Amino acid sequence: MTNNTVQDIATIINPNGKSDFVIICEHASCHIPDHYQGLGLAQDKIESHIGWDIGAQALSEKLAQQLDAPLIVQTHSRLLYDCNRPPSSKSAIPSKSETTLIPGNSQLSSAQKQARADAYYYPFHQSIRNFLDKRATVQDSIIVTIHSFNPIYNALERKLDIGIIHDLDIAWANKLTQAAQTLQHVQTSLNEPYSAADEVTHTLQLHGTNRSLANVMIEVKNNLIDTPTGQQLFADLLEKLLRENRP
Repeated sequence: MTNNTVQDIATIINPNGKSDFVIICEHASCHIPDHYQGLGLAQDKIESHIGWDIGAQALSEKLAQQLDAPLIVQTHSRLLYDCNRPPSSKSAIPSKSETTLIPGNSQLSSAQKQARADAYYYPFHQSIRNFLDKRATVQDSIIVTIHSFNPIYNALERKLDIGIIHDLDIAWANKLTQAAQTLQHVQTSLNEPYSAADEVTHTLQLHGTNRSLANVMIEVKNNLIDTPTGQQLFADLLEKLLRENRP
């Protein structure tokens, strides 16, 4: 069993940021420690969209800098444990991602699954909980999670550029979507390419809804943010969108 601490599993960037926005990037990294032997996958597979949200951390870092917002990133691949899923979810430790089988995740015992959750899920969310608890004594927070999605999934092309997803906070997500839909050359949809029905709002629920904090999840097509130029373009776009359309 890996004895990780919250510091090993989550990195907090700009912790003293003065903005009330708090940005979280659960799928920031594709890192898998050596002792897992890549979960039986080739490195190019680990570095593909199944291992992490391509461009999401770089976009989040630029956005956090421009907003002067704290940013919390997960430091290990979602193939080890998807920290946007509760331990009860079958997709928390995926044995298959899209069409790719994950040998190192197949046929895990209940004890092995619990060990993964203990090593990655609980420390990550405890780090967020600790941070928000401390911050609540000083100021309120607005939770924004940043993700990216692949242009093609299960052989189907996704037309949108930005998806805005809500948990129970429908009003703010609607407001952001309507504002984004006025932008030229950017296609935005509400609750696409995923919605709460796909179990993607777990982090929002834990740290936003359960604390009565405004919250939203933003998805950006990964081929739009896989270069520094694209990352800056969308950081500028999202900064303006968030500043001008606060909850």
